[in-house]
Amino acid sequence: MNYDLWENITAVEISTVIVEEIVDEMFIPWEAYQGIYYLSRSSLAQSNIDLSLRSHYWQLRRQLELTYCLLLIDPSSQLYNRTLVKEIKGDLPVLTRQDSEWSTLATRLPPPLPSSRHQTMSAVNKLIGDRSFLNTLQQLHQRKIALDRRDRIMTSSSIPNDITNSTYAQTSLQLDGKIINRYCQAILNRSDRNLLLQLHEQSTTAGEHQWRGMIRFMLSLVK
Repeated sequence: MNYDLWENITAVEISTVIVEEIVDEMFIPWEAYQGIYYLSRSSLAQSNIDLSLRSHYWQLRRQLELTYCLLLIDPSSQLYNRTLVKEIKGDLPVLTRQDSEWSTLATRLPPPLPSSRHQTMSAVNKLIGDRSFLNTLQQLHQRKIALDRRDRIMTSSSIPNDITNSTYAQTSLQLDGKIINRYCQAILNRSDRNLLLQLHEQSTTAGEHQWRGMIRFMLSLVK
């Protein structure tokens, strides 16, 4: 049984969002990678992104770098590079701290586009073809989408407690019984909060039922 598959089904996260329009959000690995790779302090400073959100965008870039470095030193990973183990382990104390100046470290991530005609995209294609890295990339991409939505609201909305296009409730369920609920503060003062919470509860119940059914199916395959 594939380890990555088991790793991905040991927990489920249900997020509920109210949107102005339902638009399919296709995950294209290379585009998602490019969107996070080019995040930098200078680009964020020159952008129109709300100041309160810039550090959250910056953390996406750090987490992408950290994920790659951990795979480079993992002997079970297809990206394992024995020659870099000692060097990367020396950088990890900086990379794992959110408040550190990790950007002073040279990036090890391959650029989304070749910087010269002599380079190819084989390195980035190999990277986004790795299942473990791809799983993390998809999660970071979803976080970026949520941040983009929140930024649009903060920069354009004048409606108090507007939660359109942002996640207003989120529930995480784990096999060990741990349950984590998160709610957007804006819904607390809304007159329709009970309806909103009821919608999320229904989504959570349906998601949990489907998740447990998938786990039972996977277990039946290994018996």
